[in-house]
Amino acid sequence: MKQGLLFLILDCFLIISASGQRPVQTGSPRQIWLGGVDPVAQSDRHTSNPADYMDLFKPDAAWSTGAAATNVFKVGTAFILRGTDDQVRTVLEGLKSRHIALAVEFGVLTGSDTCGKGIEGFGSPAAAEVLCKKIKRLGGQLDYIAMDEPVIWGHEKQGTNAKGLGRCCQYPIPELAARASVKIATLQRYFPDVKIGLIDAVSGRYPHLGADIVTFIDLLQKTTGLKLAFMHMDVAWDSDWQPQMELLVKRLRDRHIRVGVVFDGNEQSSSDRQWIEQALGHYKDITGNPATAVDDLVFQTWSPRPAKMLPETDPGAWTYVLKYAVTTGK
Repeated sequence: MKQGLLFLILDCFLIISASGQRPVQTGSPRQIWLGGVDPVAQSDRHTSNPADYMDLFKPDAAWSTGAAATNVFKVGTAFILRGTDDQVRTVLEGLKSRHIALAVEFGVLTGSDTCGKGIEGFGSPAAAEVLCKKIKRLGGQLDYIAMDEPVIWGHEKQGTNAKGLGRCCQYPIPELAARASVKIATLQRYFPDVKIGLIDAVSGRYPHLGADIVTFIDLLQKTTGLKLAFMHMDVAWDSDWQPQMELLVKRLRDRHIRVGVVFDGNEQSSSDRQWIEQALGHYKDITGNPATAVDDLVFQTWSPRPAKMLPETDPGAWTYVLKYAVTTGK
């Protein structure tokens, strides 16, 4: 998936939370998920935007309408592992006070001596245990995990990452499932009730991707007994994505798996307001089509846009999209 993190959703990934969160259950009404670019990701990019990210967790933060309807807030693995104790504790306590669950997007794949370094969806073999121990130490509860795009990055992609530091592994799908199962077992050992879902790409540039995602889901269940809690689609909006999405929606519904879509803007947007208008346009297109009707609406950005999270009344702020979805009821 795109680098960076956090977003708005109506249900998604790995959820860490303290007690009192609104649970996400297959077959329940639509859920809202929210995510944005956290301070650790900002530091890696040498930027301070959105400068008000941590303000979301203040008691009087200016997103009361959206916050009241949000079920899940999603952060990246790096934020939990590398964020300060104070930062992570602030998020946990701020969400707990609003009864919002915390989700973590997590790379379940491990590389080899020849591939996987710096590739999306991959991580250290020890990352699952370190993550779990930190959450426990800070009094959190790991409720959901969102596997970070293992099929597109672990199987479909070729070549090296953007910086040329690592080569894509192109593992066969059975090997994807086997490697993912190791970290899943660790997560379940520390948090036996954790619900595990998947976020992965939908792109017309990879014609076999939809079928490969379904194969991965089925193999993971066969080899580990894991019943996937949800699947959220990270859509390449500039590709012919509709046929693949319609296929996935049908296959997932046949398996009684919750379906969600990540709504974001386009990389070519020229302003924060345009980015948000594009995200809302994608939201309207998906929710207005019976063939792509979804359970979870996920509003997430990995992009430098928008540059601020608040207030929700500002059409150039990220929480504006959440308030729009809540107040229109679509």
